[in-house]
Amino acid sequence: MARAIKYFFLIVSFIIGQKYSLAQQSKIDSLLQVIKTDKADTNKLIHLTGLSYAYEFIGDFQNGLMTCKKALNFAEILIQTSSDKNKEKVKQTAKKYKAAIYASIGRIYTDKSDFPEALKNEFASLKIQEEIGDKMGAALSYGSIGTIYYFQENYPVATKHYLSSLKTLELIGYKNGMAACYGNLGFAYYMQKKYPEAIKYQTLGLNIFNEIGDMQGVANSYSLLGMIYHDQGNYPEVYKNFLASLKIYEDLGDKPNVINALANIAGVYIKQKEYNRAIKYLSKAEKLAKEIGAKSTLQNIYEGYSEADSATGDFKAAYNHFKLYKLYKDSIDNEETRKQTVQSQMTFEFEKKTAISKAEYKGELERQNLIAEEKSKKQKTITWSVIIGLIVVIGFASLILRSLRITRKQKQIIEIKNKETVLQKDIIEEKHKEITDSINYAERIQRSFLASKTFLDENLKNYFVFFQPKDVVSGDFYWASKLNDGKIILATADSTGHGVPGAIMSILNISSLEKAIEEGYTETADILNHTRSNIIERLKRDGSIEGGKDGMDCSLITFDFITQEMTYSAANNPIWVIRQSFSDACKNELIEFKADKMPVGKHDKDSEPFTQHSFQLQKNDIVYTLTDGLPDQFGGAKGKKFMHKQLKEILIEICNLPMNDQKDIIKSNFLNWKADTEQVDDVLLIGVRI
Repeated sequence: MARAIKYFFLIVSFIIGQKYSLAQQSKIDSLLQVIKTDKADTNKLIHLTGLSYAYEFIGDFQNGLMTCKKALNFAEILIQTSSDKNKEKVKQTAKKYKAAIYASIGRIYTDKSDFPEALKNEFASLKIQEEIGDKMGAALSYGSIGTIYYFQENYPVATKHYLSSLKTLELIGYKNGMAACYGNLGFAYYMQKKYPEAIKYQTLGLNIFNEIGDMQGVANSYSLLGMIYHDQGNYPEVYKNFLASLKIYEDLGDKPNVINALANIAGVYIKQKEYNRAIKYLSKAEKLAKEIGAKSTLQNIYEGYSEADSATGDFKAAYNHFKLYKLYKDSIDNEETRKQTVQSQMTFEFEKKTAISKAEYKGELERQNLIAEEKSKKQKTITWSVIIGLIVVIGFASLILRSLRITRKQKQIIEIKNKETVLQKDIIEEKHKEITDSINYAERIQRSFLASKTFLDENLKNYFVFFQPKDVVSGDFYWASKLNDGKIILATADSTGHGVPGAIMSILNISSLEKAIEEGYTETADILNHTRSNIIERLKRDGSIEGGKDGMDCSLITFDFITQEMTYSAANNPIWVIRQSFSDACKNELIEFKADKMPVGKHDKDSEPFTQHSFQLQKNDIVYTLTDGLPDQFGGAKGKKFMHKQLKEILIEICNLPMNDQKDIIKSNFLNWKADTEQVDDVLLIGVRI
């Protein structure tokens, strides 16, 4: 629960700052009456937009989405059919509110934890804002997009969008938006444990919120300050700030944030082992969260219930609540959701470039039309200036006609080029889809060759696998099987290359390992020797003079869990064993087993057999096997490699933790180190506790 507390707080949404005051839309009944009598003009669109805000503000998402849909349809009608003398002004107003409606839909889907839909609508809003040059609207859209990435725990990308928003807001001096953005930045830095930056931006935001009398912002600031105090263990200040924020949220009728405040207070009580008080607040939060369908918050509430029930000895309730927590967690955070998020980002970037091309084309047409109009004026002047002479008039007329023909030809060329651009876009999209489908299918095939979770759970039991390919498919792989003598064999390997070539090579390597096992080999050195022979023989057929030199680096281990003996052979990949000291973590010992300096494949030493070693394990020893992807990753403040030394220090420090927690810490260290740097290779690290 101490961990979960950081996810309860609903980060400041950029509802503030729209042109239509939310406070004026609080009386929904009045608005509904006004809309019934509105003419089909921009006033009706403004009132529909305000009504959608009101529904959104009170948490009535169903009516909010229905109203947004009506408003979008009406905005499009105004854009397409406006014919009065203020046609362009009406279009601009309709586009501005169309962007605001997309933003409202995005916020609703964010509150419902449907992040792909939220991101799609926020990008649609941003596209229109940039098209019409609305700096304020674009700044708010960047902030909302940052909030969606925040909820997906991608805090560096969220911070990037918040800073883009803040830059524009400070330029135009919009204090409401600046305050909200400062609050968002404070929270994003807090989630990255960058407390000085969090305090800096949160203080700036709180000062402005107090200055402008924005109680919603003041409440949000109190919430984050409470979290910072929580991390520092100052519980009197934690309660003080959380209770202050709860009081304001209740006064405002802000149900989502009332839920989060209740859950935050419950989290602190659990930390203080005051479980009955915690359950009281969790119960209130659960009831409200179910009313508005806040899945993300319900996930954390059930995690809190599970921890409190377990601590009070009600293990049945703890188990049932944990199942609910996992159910909500899996429904929100799945791989398909993340893929859709990435697709929305790519679609936005492509449409943005297309919009720029269309704008350039439109500008060229306008320029050519101005030239044609100017020349037409000259023609009229020449026609009426008979005193200059008929010859001069005819000469100028001929020149003008020739210029008009050139202009029409240029316009035709531009139109043809635009059609070609659209055709090329369609071709690129189709090819992209074909390639993506093929790679995804290849990933499914490769996954079927890897060691299954079921097999590893049954035989290794207490372990983790941190596997992060550079691309969809991978040259790194992990494979396991049971030998004829009952031992468990585990391979951790790095095939030549990565991406599609690496994946194909990994399938050949796995097939060669399986063939060696099928032929009855049980010793690790014999298995690697036989695998190397199969790979070399197979790659002789690649058509080159010398035969292919591809293969793999591999560590191969057999475990006898009865005698607790480990037998291993290694080709370029090291094996580490950490022997723990439970009395003093500083005395944890890392034992490194060096590998043979040759690959499993064609090499100058391919006639030399691999060496085999045995090692007597002890209970609670942890065996780590890895490829070179993580140590070779560039990043950090100076853009250097992660290195084996740093990885060893981390493993020694965290080896006493549960295996899943170790995996989370390793993954977090890797992502923080990499940050915005490109991943250079596939990453694979396996840990097995004896």
